[in-house]
Amino acid sequence: MDDKTRRIWAGLVSYANGTATPAEIRATVVDCAGWIAATMPFDVIDPTLVEDDLSKQAEAYRPDIEILLRFLCSQPKSEERNSLKAQALEFLREHGEHIQGRVFRETYYAEEYLRNLNYTPDELEKFKKQVKRIFDQAQYEKYHRGQPTIVGEDTLPLGLLLPSRGYRDFADPICDFLSSEYERYLNREVNRKDKKAPPLVPIFVCPSCKKLVMPKRIGQRNYCLQCSDRARTEKYRQHASPDEGRDYAWLYRLLHHESGARKVRLSQPKVKQRLAEIKFRQKNSQRCQGLLQDLRL
Repeated sequence: MDDKTRRIWAGLVSYANGTATPAEIRATVVDCAGWIAATMPFDVIDPTLVEDDLSKQAEAYRPDIEILLRFLCSQPKSEERNSLKAQALEFLREHGEHIQGRVFRETYYAEEYLRNLNYTPDELEKFKKQVKRIFDQAQYEKYHRGQPTIVGEDTLPLGLLLPSRGYRDFADPICDFLSSEYERYLNREVNRKDKKAPPLVPIFVCPSCKKLVMPKRIGQRNYCLQCSDRARTEKYRQHASPDEGRDYAWLYRLLHHESGARKVRLSQPKVKQRLAEIKFRQKNSQRCQGLLQDLRL
């Protein structure tokens, strides 16, 4: 998975979870659409819209995008998949019908239009450089004082025409990206050595807090970062011996006695017996063995 695709998935997860900022949401949609569509009027966002309208669209579509993502990462034949299927497919079909096939339009850059959508200065500069590169490599007529002049290199066969998409609203490029990812999954080369198929999508739902998660390493995590420590502790507790917690607490208190007081306690017969029982009982406990090493016992 390339960096851009990973960035899009992470952005969609943050957006669906309701934790993304307006700037992060806009950047994710631009990544889904591609810079060509992002700089063209009437692709993705109508240029008459201002940031408030963009935020309203983002908030209005968020529940449907969340349902669609949860549906895509749900388990086969699960109750969750069955419950989300109708709404997720209807949303995907609706916006899939909005998406036109490839359309060819002259490259366009209107800084004022883009500024109305509240792009950052870095994003505006990036768009400007990309458009300038097209103009430098294409050949076209430029009018100066009414006189046409041929300018630009003739290295692009389509000139200033660029392939784009005819998106109609905020959710269209997101649905287009998800559909393309599904198509890529279907077109993957199947390796007979693979014991099981790779995940359809690189995201999952945390079984503890139920939030969507985009892991840094796909397939290496089952919980979100906030819940993984608690889950690991709970799993350890379930497999630990019944006396481990009490024995650990006893060793911990012993460790934090002053050196002289600890020597006195260790000389007592009852303490010696308790220590011997703990060593035998907790020989497989990493927690207790760590404290025994610290105590040098």
